[in-house]
This record gives sequence, C-alpha cells and structure tokens, in this order.
Amino acid sequence: MSKLQGRFGPEYWDKYGVYKTPLGFNLTLIVLLRPFLIWLMSALTWRPDLDIMSLFFPSKDNFFIAIGIGSIALLPALVFSMRRPTSTPRWGDIWGYMRWPLLIAALLDLAWLLMQAANGHYQFSFYLASQIVLVSWVLLYLINSRYLTCFFSDWPEPEAK
Repeated sequence: MSKLQGRFGPEYWDKYGVYKTPLGFNLTLIVLLRPFLIWLMSALTWRPDLDIMSLFFPSKDNFFIAIGIGSIALLPALVFSMRRPTSTPRWGDIWGYMRWPLLIAALLDLAWLLMQAANGHYQFSFYLASQIVLVSWVLLYLINSRYLTCFFSDWPEPEAK
C-alpha cells in the first residue's frame, strides 16, 4: 500500500490495492504513440488510393522524427505493462519516474508539431491542428493531474507465496 492512498478513496483502488489506471493515462499513451498507430493502420490498409501516412507525415523525415519522439513514450508503456503483483519490485522503483519521459515526449512532440506549422507558413492543416490540440491537452493533463501523482507513486505489493 502506498503512503498516498489516503488521498483518494477505495473506489479508486483495484483488486490488488493499488490505484486503478486512469483513462487519461491510456489516452495519453495513444496520443503520444500515434506515429506507431498511424504506421500500423497504414500497413493494414495497403490501398494505394488511401495514403494515411501522407496525411499526417508529408515526408519520410517527418515520420522518422515522429517515431523517434514517440519512442520516448514506449518506456512508460513497457513499465506499465509490468505493473502487476507478480513483477519484481525493481520495476516499481522505475515506475515512480515514468511521468518524466511522458512529459518530455509531449513537449518534444508539441515543439515538433509547431515547427511543422511554422515551416508550412502557418497554413491551416486539419491533421496538424488536431494533433497540436491533442498534444496540448496531454501536456496539460500530465502537468495538472493530482491523480497521476498518486498513480505513478503506487506499485502492487509482491504476492505472498
């Protein structure tokens, strides 16, 4: 049990006595890992007339930079996948710092999107504008959420054998 568990009541705990995963965290991972998701959707459609990649990434360089920035968010996703009582407690020590890679990825992503908008001489692009809004919301969520502070400081206790 975490020392911060008194901050939010038992309705926020899962069956292992740790804080439930907030929906905002899952949406944050989706937004920050979107280059991988767009790449996957593009690979699954395989229609030459429907080029999803060019809607979001005008050039290969833009795609590779977006993948590089998104890969920073893979580390918290990996550690999150280990968040269970059967995992070693060392993952819990690492988990406490996973807000920082998400913040760094969101800041870099927003900076990259704003640079793309500036390079396009601020011509309106729906796909670019929607990404800027989503990443801005993610950044505000990561900075302002009190529940995330408790969520990142909580790790399941090892199971008794």
